[in-house]
Amino acid sequence: MIDKTNFNETAENPGPILFYAGNEGPIEAFYDNSGYITQNLSADFKALVVFAEHRYYGESLPFGDQSLTKDNLKYLKVEYVMEDYIELLDYIKNLYYIG
Repeated sequence: MIDKTNFNETAENPGPILFYAGNEGPIEAFYDNSGYITQNLSADFKALVVFAEHRYYGESLPFGDQSLTKDNLKYLKVEYVMEDYIELLDYIKNLYYIG
């Protein structure tokens, strides 16, 4: 989930990325209860707000209906989740800051 409400992407030096690493639940619930980040901090810093959903939670099921099988649960590891977040942030930086 990306919130550009207070982000000034046309600035020569756009604001920072405020990144929320999702945890065990749908990301919308965390976003809806994080007004300090989405309203206050993003406005103060003219920041881009990114809420990333943790794989295997919410709608982030990498193998669809088969995601929770024993064979596929082996991919529910912190190392893989961190790699997801790195890929996402690289994509966002290219989209809003570099490209």
